[in-house]
Amino acid sequence: MPPVALRRFEIIIKTMFASQKSPSIRQVWTSWAFRSLLLIGALFVAGYFGLLNSELAFLCGGWLLISLLASLAMVNGRHAAIYFRLSGFVDLAFGLLLIAHSGGAQSPLWWTLIIGPLGFAAVDGIALAPLWTVGALASGYILPYVSPGLDPYPLQTMLTYALILLPSSMLMAWLEINLIDGFLIPAKDTHPLAERVRRAERSRANELVRMAVEINSSLNVEEVLDLALDLSTRAVISGDGHEHTLRSALLLLTDDGFEVVASRHLRPEKQQVVLITDTGALSRALVRGDSLLARNPDQDPDLKQLPGLWECCDVFVAPLTYQLETYGILLYGHPTLRFFNKERRDLLNAIAQQVSVALHNARLYESLETEKKRISELEAEAQKKLARDLHDGPIQTIAAITMRVNFARRLMDRDPEEAAEELMRVEDMARQTTREIRHMLFTIRPLILERSGLIAALYQLADKENEIHHQNVLIETDSELPHELDLGKQGALFYIAEEAVNNARKHAEAAHIWVRLRGEDDQFFIEVEDDGVGFNVGSVDAYYEQRGSLGFVNMRERADLIDGILHIESAEGKGTRITLSILLEPSQIAENMTEHP
Repeated sequence: MPPVALRRFEIIIKTMFASQKSPSIRQVWTSWAFRSLLLIGALFVAGYFGLLNSELAFLCGGWLLISLLASLAMVNGRHAAIYFRLSGFVDLAFGLLLIAHSGGAQSPLWWTLIIGPLGFAAVDGIALAPLWTVGALASGYILPYVSPGLDPYPLQTMLTYALILLPSSMLMAWLEINLIDGFLIPAKDTHPLAERVRRAERSRANELVRMAVEINSSLNVEEVLDLALDLSTRAVISGDGHEHTLRSALLLLTDDGFEVVASRHLRPEKQQVVLITDTGALSRALVRGDSLLARNPDQDPDLKQLPGLWECCDVFVAPLTYQLETYGILLYGHPTLRFFNKERRDLLNAIAQQVSVALHNARLYESLETEKKRISELEAEAQKKLARDLHDGPIQTIAAITMRVNFARRLMDRDPEEAAEELMRVEDMARQTTREIRHMLFTIRPLILERSGLIAALYQLADKENEIHHQNVLIETDSELPHELDLGKQGALFYIAEEAVNNARKHAEAAHIWVRLRGEDDQFFIEVEDDGVGFNVGSVDAYYEQRGSLGFVNMRERADLIDGILHIESAEGKGTRITLSILLEPSQIAENMTEHP
């Protein structure tokens, strides 16, 4: 027998003989309904065959009374397993006594032995009652062939009557499920059991509220993952000392499947779960967008990749979705069959919803923190750039002015005309320095950008480049451009264009620099091209990565801030073209961004 089959057989045997928890009043009522209906049927059958007497009636009444007392003891007592097994022995003993007092081997009441399996099914789960009952009834048709001296007619006739009674029993069970909460329990509202039920419901509601507060109080993704598994284990197991029996894991969605980022009592041998087919439990949960209950995890294409689940009978899968976005899956497994009843499934679904919201908020916070850090880095880089430009430009010029003024002062006594010419040169240098400082202030905060928009700011940039550095910068625009770009995006576009123009002027030895703006469908493009010497893009990028965030890296970071795509084309001796594209909202597609001043 394969190892997996041996493990499954071991689980089934342990489940059959495991200590039972105290059943609910619903389960006790179901078991009582089965016994009552079938024992009343036994009396009718005995009367039909002329076998009804006081002893038989006394046996049926005693059977029913003792079974009721044992069932109530299971609900209110501390030793549910003892009373559960006692009820089984009572069923067997009284069933054999009924058969003995109604004809022995020729008794028409052999079918009463199905009361025991039915009662067990009622306590352990109504779903198995029909299967076990049909099996018990079928044995009545097989028994006459095993014992040739047994008359099969009475037994088979009564078994047929029993099959007629079975749907009535299931109808009673259905009525119990649908009516007991609305009829029987309210009628006994003052019973201590009802009070315990109310307290448990209030406690569960308070627990859900507290879990929601704890999960949503953290904006750290790792803390949210750990809290989700710890709180769900505490809520489902309810602190009965069996926390280790619940296996749980949180899987986050990746490109080709899931990654196990947190787990409890699972210890997966692999941290990746690959979606092989669309028939696996994880794949079906993703497609449905809703939770599901899976069986036989060792045979499921997705779940069998987690060996820690092979010993589980039930696996509950709850997807983590929020606002049409899927983050991952919460996974729970338990070795007890039908452990995830409706109450537990509803609880785990509620936890999954809270975890989805918490993950959404945590990722938003991480994104904001990342953007904040990038903006701080860009501001620091801008300050460094300003310091470099001041050191290489105005500061050097001011130092030269100081030296020339000192030289002119000494010339005034010896050669007044030469001193006057020197002072004129100093004046020109001072004027040039003033223009450079104003240009730096313009690039730091172009006020015209706030007043008149991007195109006006670019035209002023071109004028200043020509005035200060004698660089020919040409601005080309389409007739139709978006006019509702927010100021932040316009500022980023301007700084990228200014950086590209500055690099072309300093390093490209270009005679002409073109700045082009155009709109195309739902995109906006800004392009800076020069006819300079060009360069090898790959080698320059590698150089920047070694030295830090400079030049093109700085432009790429600013492009990322506005969700833009920066593309650089260049080759040695063929000039350079830098293109930035951004997506436009429908409302931003209009006739004109701004008029040329």
